[in-house]
Amino acid sequence: MLSRFNTILASVIFIFLTGPFANGADYVDRVVAVVNDDVITLSEVEKAGRNFFARIRSQAPADELEMTLEKGRKEVLNTLIDKMIAKQKAGELSITVDESEIDSAIEQILAKNNATLQDFRKELAMMNLSEQDYRDDLRDQILQSKLIGYQVRSRIVVIEDDIKEYYQKEFTEEKGENGYNILQMGFSWNTENPGASGTKEEALKTAEEIRARVLAGESFTELAKSYSNLPSAADGGSIGLIKKDDMAAYMRETVLAIHPGEISPIVETDNAFQFFKLLSVRDGDLVVKAPYESVKDEIRDMLYRQKMEEQYAEWVKSLREQAYIEVIL
Repeated sequence: MLSRFNTILASVIFIFLTGPFANGADYVDRVVAVVNDDVITLSEVEKAGRNFFARIRSQAPADELEMTLEKGRKEVLNTLIDKMIAKQKAGELSITVDESEIDSAIEQILAKNNATLQDFRKELAMMNLSEQDYRDDLRDQILQSKLIGYQVRSRIVVIEDDIKEYYQKEFTEEKGENGYNILQMGFSWNTENPGASGTKEEALKTAEEIRARVLAGESFTELAKSYSNLPSAADGGSIGLIKKDDMAAYMRETVLAIHPGEISPIVETDNAFQFFKLLSVRDGDLVVKAPYESVKDEIRDMLYRQKMEEQYAEWVKSLREQAYIEVIL
C-alpha cells in the first residue's frame, strides 16, 4: 500500500531515495559535502540510501561489495546535493510548504486509495518509516513541484508539430519490431499486496469510474499515473511494444479484440481489475495505427514529461555551476 501513498504529485517524476537510518551502523558520523552554507553528513547519506544499500549488500559479489557500496554512496550523495541546491533556491525565492499543505496532500492520497489514516500509519509502521519522515519527504516533493512550476514549467511548450512528428515516427513507419503498443491500468484488491485498492468491490468501482473518465476524454496517461497501482503507472500506463506471444492470456484475449485507439472492457485477473488502450499494431510490413486524434493527448503528455525532465535537469545543472560544492566522501 505504501507505494500508492507516494503518487501524490503525478507531474513530479524526480524521486529521491528515502528510508529510516539503519541503527547500529559501524562508523563515526562526519561531514561528506559542503553545499554553499549547508553541509551533508554521512548519516544523511546512509539514511537516504538505506534501501538502495540493502539491495547492494544482498546482490553484489563479496569481492566487489565495498567498491559497489562506495559508488552507491556517491550516487546518493549526488542526489542529495541536487536536492539541497533546489531547497536553497526555494529559500531565496521565499517558496515554502506549510503543514496544512502536507495535511491536504495526505488527505488526497488517502481519498484516492480508499484508505484511512489508520491504514496509512499501519503501512508506515510495517515499512519501519516514521510518519514524520514521510511528511518530510512529502514536503520535499511539494516544494519541488512548486519550484518546477516557478522555474521550469513556464518554459515548456509542446506544439502541434511536435506531436505530429512523433506520431509520424512512432505510429506510421512501416518498419520496426512487430508487436502491440499498449497502455494499461490496474486496480488490485489484495490488501497484503503493496498498492492494493482495498476490497474487490472497491477495486472494481475504482476501475469503472476511471475507465468512464477515460472514455469521457480525460488523459489515460495522467489517470494511470494518479490511480493505477501497477508498476507501469510510473510511465503513464505504458508497457511499450509487446509481442502477442509474450502477453498473458487475459491480456492477449482482451487486446486482440479491440482496434488501435480503442479502450478495452475491464478484465478481471487473479487479484486485480485491468483495462487497456491499444495505440498501434506492427505486423511485418503492415502498421495498423490509432487515429491521430485518439492518441494526440497521450503523445502530448509524454512529450511534456520528457521536456520537463530535460528542463529540470538543465536548471539544476546551472544551479550547481553557480554553487560552492566540496565533496569529502
